[in-house]
Amino acid sequence: MQDTGRIKSTLHPEASAIVFDADLRRAASDELPFYAEIDRAQAIMLERVGLIDRGLAKKVLVELDRLQAEGFQSIAASPAPRGSYLAYENHLRTVIGNEASNLHLGRSRNDINATLVKLKLRGPYQELARELLELLRVLCELARAHFETIFPLHTHRQPALPSTFAHHLAAFAGALTRDLDALLAVHPLLNRSCLGAGAGGGTTLPILPDLTARLLGFATPPVNSIDSVASRDLILRLLAGSAILGSNLSRIAETLLLWVGDAGLASLPDELVGSSSAMPHKRNPFLLEQVQGKAGAIIGCLVAAITGMHSTPFTNCVAVGTEATRHVWSGLDNSIGSVRLIRLCFSGLTVAEEVASDMLDRSFVNAMEAATRLAVGSGLDFRAAHNEVGQLVTIAVDCGAPRLSAIMREGGILNPEVSPAPDVIVREARGAGGPAPEAVAEALDEFSRSIERSSALLHDLGAGWNHAQEKLRSAIASLTNRSTN
Repeated sequence: MQDTGRIKSTLHPEASAIVFDADLRRAASDELPFYAEIDRAQAIMLERVGLIDRGLAKKVLVELDRLQAEGFQSIAASPAPRGSYLAYENHLRTVIGNEASNLHLGRSRNDINATLVKLKLRGPYQELARELLELLRVLCELARAHFETIFPLHTHRQPALPSTFAHHLAAFAGALTRDLDALLAVHPLLNRSCLGAGAGGGTTLPILPDLTARLLGFATPPVNSIDSVASRDLILRLLAGSAILGSNLSRIAETLLLWVGDAGLASLPDELVGSSSAMPHKRNPFLLEQVQGKAGAIIGCLVAAITGMHSTPFTNCVAVGTEATRHVWSGLDNSIGSVRLIRLCFSGLTVAEEVASDMLDRSFVNAMEAATRLAVGSGLDFRAAHNEVGQLVTIAVDCGAPRLSAIMREGGILNPEVSPAPDVIVREARGAGGPAPEAVAEALDEFSRSIERSSALLHDLGAGWNHAQEKLRSAIASLTNRSTN
């Protein structure tokens, strides 16, 4: 029982079963290690300003190391009628003595939980960014191998214009580069500590929030105590970025499904397709459908989170900090899975170059260029030239001719200079990021530079967090040595 002086009984069992996880085995991996890391920094700071003595700080640090070594199983076996944090604190009080609760000076569960979320986000945040970086590298490398691979550009699911496979991959890379930029743009907010904000009113105690921030790897301490515990817009920004990423991935997946489907423009190897339980001939590209399903789930996580936060008071709220925030873990997990699956598909994708060439040859994809050249070179205005070429296409379709250059009109064959082959159009389409190899190469060079910048930022961010762990361990060793001497 947690006797607060004001509340003398445990939470009603039915309510507790709904809002608290009585089985602390999940908390032993998901929460307790972060409570321990926060308390290590808190103990160092409180001892330094004289709010706890060295002996208590040492006892706390020794017990936290013991708990860490055993995977927090001592606490996992304990009852948790009012949640994992109070079960954790009760354990420290039982083992060390009631004075262990003085670790709570100058703070609250509000700022602890806000800080814990940011510490816990570091792993999946880095993993998602790294997966996205790897996908971008795969796309750029694959594109560089296919500058000359002529490939149809579809509009309204119909072959429309001549392009290249590299041109398409560069388009995917462009969208995903922006998605990576959006995810990395939230890192300053992720890297701001909330510890010391207390329940929202800060504290009158002489704490050092900048010290706990540094020891935990945050770049900055809290700026405003209310904002620190009230806001979880970090969650919304991550989920919004992930949802947009998911939308882009779902569109790329749909494009790949078009290519590997009836069009036969590409294929996936056996290890990336599924079979049918009833139809022995099937090779189902189901991983791409998995991408689409996961992408939809991410949007659901964003909607659930933002709806949960909507119209709540701007202070610490369970609806915001607990209920709405819980959706970020599923959202990031689905994002990581989606990126990884589509990377695998691109890594194994094979282009059917002959099929692509044949589709271009019989789909009148040079019609727009023919109209453009007629307008520029024959004195016709563009709409008249557009109509002229449209009539030629109609004649070709009616008589079964495969391409414009085979059509007789008014006693002459359409000039091949006016009706160029798809590969000629591709080589000359340099403007505005067209499919010409040199234009695509230029775009890929820019994407590669962006990838390296993002990789460096992510490396520095992780290095900062790792360095903070070293600083915390050094501070612990220093305190322990001083208390021994």
